[in-house]
Parts: sequence; structure tokens; C-alpha cells
Amino acid sequence: MKVFVSWSGGKDAMLALHRAATSGKYDVKFLVNMCDDASGLSRSHGLPSQLIAQQANALDIPLVQPKTSHTNYETVLKTTIANLKNHGVEGGVFGDIYLEPHREWIERVCAESGIAPVFPLWGEPTLLLIEELLALNYQAITVAINHTMIDKSWLGRTIDRPFVDELSALPGIDVCAENGEYHTFVANGPLFSKAVKIIPAGIITDEDHTYFTLNPGSNE
Repeated sequence: MKVFVSWSGGKDAMLALHRAATSGKYDVKFLVNMCDDASGLSRSHGLPSQLIAQQANALDIPLVQPKTSHTNYETVLKTTIANLKNHGVEGGVFGDIYLEPHREWIERVCAESGIAPVFPLWGEPTLLLIEELLALNYQAITVAINHTMIDKSWLGRTIDRPFVDELSALPGIDVCAENGEYHTFVANGPLFSKAVKIIPAGIITDEDHTYFTLNPGSNE
């Protein structure tokens, strides 16, 4: 089945892509990264669209970056899916793990768009998923944290063995951050032809979140 992957640039999307691409069942034709129509940043993690483009280039998968606002997100997504169907796409791959309301929304949008939703990570223990990410040697860093849930010291950290061990010890925290504890950017791994170079550009804080802003480096 020809599919697109709903793409944030983070670890869950990466693991979903890895499983789909290596399963023998799916032909990944596109990454879809929804961008804010005002700022141009990726709507999922607030990263520069150019950085996501470098990531897609390193993965050698065509990238589609529709611009949208919060109010017309679903309409733009459905239009994007309709365009992808013209290229033979029959399904969409999503990195959701256990949030039922979001899965229900995805299933409705896919049904109304005439494609099949695919959830490679659904229902699996989050500790096992992040252990799999480590075992595959994907290199990810935290680019945002919800500082009402975890301390700001977790920002900018590499997802490695100490990270997993320390975060797992915190009460009430999902080690895979399915509840929004943190977000990540994946810069290298087995599906990459080259590492994505990044340049730290500062820290931004709002009411609930602290962001480790990144700019794309030269990948020449």
C-alpha cells in the first residue's frame, strides 16, 4: 500500500516511519508536515520548515508542507490527502500511541478522505517503544518541554539511556511523552543518508512550554 506519514520530525513519527518502511507492507511515498500559515513553523513542534525539509532530504522521502491555521487545519489536511491520492496514496501512517480522542479524529478524517489510517505504534507500552528507538540508534533531542509537568533542565537533552532511566523514575510521567511532557527532533539514524546539522538559536518560554529553538545548519 502506498502511504504518507504524518510528520512532526520527532521520535514517534520516526519510529512509525521506520516500522512502516521496513515492514514490507507499505511504500512510503510522502511525509506530510503541517506548517503555520503565519510563522511558517511546523505546527507540531514549532520547528523551522527548512529544518524539517533537510530532515526529509536526509531520509530521501518527498516532503509536503501545507500551510494552515488552527481554524482550517482539517480542511487543509483533507485537501492535501486528496492531492496525494492523485499520486496513488491509499493510506496515512500516524505515530499515535494511546490517546483515543485523537485516534478517533484521525480515523474520521481518513474515512471522509477515502484512505486507510495506519497506527504502527498503537497500544504498545511506551517504555518498550522508547527502548526500541534507542536500540535502533536514532539520535533525538528534546526541543520543547511542558514545564508544568517536567523541569526545564530536560530541555535540549539527548534521548539516551540516562534520559530514559531518569525520566522513568519520575511519578506520573510518560517516558514517551504521549501526554505532551516533551517533544523531540530526530537528527540521524538508520534511515538517514546523512545527519541533519542543527544550530541552537536560543530558548523561548510561554505559559506552559519552554522551547529549545533550532535553525538548520549546512548539510553540504
